[in-house]
Amino acid sequence: MPQPTVVGPRTVEVPSVLRIASGAIDTLADLLSSHFDVSEVVIVTGASASWQIASTLQHELRSDGHDVREFRDPRGDTSSVTDLVEILDQRPASLLVAFGGGRPTDVAKLAASRTKIDLVVVPTILSHDGICSPVASVVTGDNRRRSLPAATPTGIVIDTALLASAPERYLRAGVGDLLSNITAVADWRLASDGGAEPIDEIAASMALAAAQSVLEVDWPPSEHSIGTIARGLVMSGLAMEIAGSSRPCSGAEHLISHALDELHPGASTLHGEQVALGTLISSYAQDHPERQPIVDLFERIGFPATARGWGWTEEDLVRAVEHAPDTRPDRRTILDIDASRSARALVAAVSQ
Repeated sequence: MPQPTVVGPRTVEVPSVLRIASGAIDTLADLLSSHFDVSEVVIVTGASASWQIASTLQHELRSDGHDVREFRDPRGDTSSVTDLVEILDQRPASLLVAFGGGRPTDVAKLAASRTKIDLVVVPTILSHDGICSPVASVVTGDNRRRSLPAATPTGIVIDTALLASAPERYLRAGVGDLLSNITAVADWRLASDGGAEPIDEIAASMALAAAQSVLEVDWPPSEHSIGTIARGLVMSGLAMEIAGSSRPCSGAEHLISHALDELHPGASTLHGEQVALGTLISSYAQDHPERQPIVDLFERIGFPATARGWGWTEEDLVRAVEHAPDTRPDRRTILDIDASRSARALVAAVSQ
């Protein structure tokens, strides 16, 4: 019988400011000024839409006499991080503010971690759980996407009205990334029961609560629903901070997504979409008791409820499931704990 695992005391970082509200961005300059040193601000954004949103903050801060610089259109790779860090080394800033989706946020989190500058994240889409996580996903020099330790944001501002105007596809992807906590925690527990690693029950419970909060979410999404999804994604990030790794939110379903990234670089699918598909496959492999509620939610929000219809051939998925454990050999999941079912048989079963 496995011995109970013990996780010792730890210090965790949590945001000092969290605001989730309709119209939150309208008072962003005042909020930042009341909580942070805004004398020297660097705004990190995407190329167009997120910059247009950020330009209002730039104008307001400059009108109040503050210095504001921009770092625009990061490529989402380690060279972008290096470029931003060099800019900050040459001329230090008092605050970083990241607007946009995954690339600006991840680049800013890594730069904040290396320079020890406060970071406020203002998402313009909710397509992933990186809003509040201490992990950044970037493309490294070998052209592979990797998850690297990063800074937990000091502040998070989420405007539900702004997010309601974003394409629904991104919010759906955010739901997919959030629901993956269900299979990720099951994998973590399997690894712990087998003696491979300890499980942190606080982090696991938080990750599960975050995912289960959206199983009954309304669709099409109202601002209230968007707030629920946003809070769940923030809780996921905090669960990773407590665990000290992405373990509570990343299991076989994420390894399948990583495998798709490596086997099909440049594919047009979003991370949350790939992870949602991986969650379907993982929940079937685990015979997870919440598999049917996950399928029901997918049908309600417009995700395919089987492995068909995601844009991948059956052969693509077989190769991805086979390759998935190799993307993170240190992470034990259902794919190597129970190898009795072949990848082909698993994909075929989920395709019914």
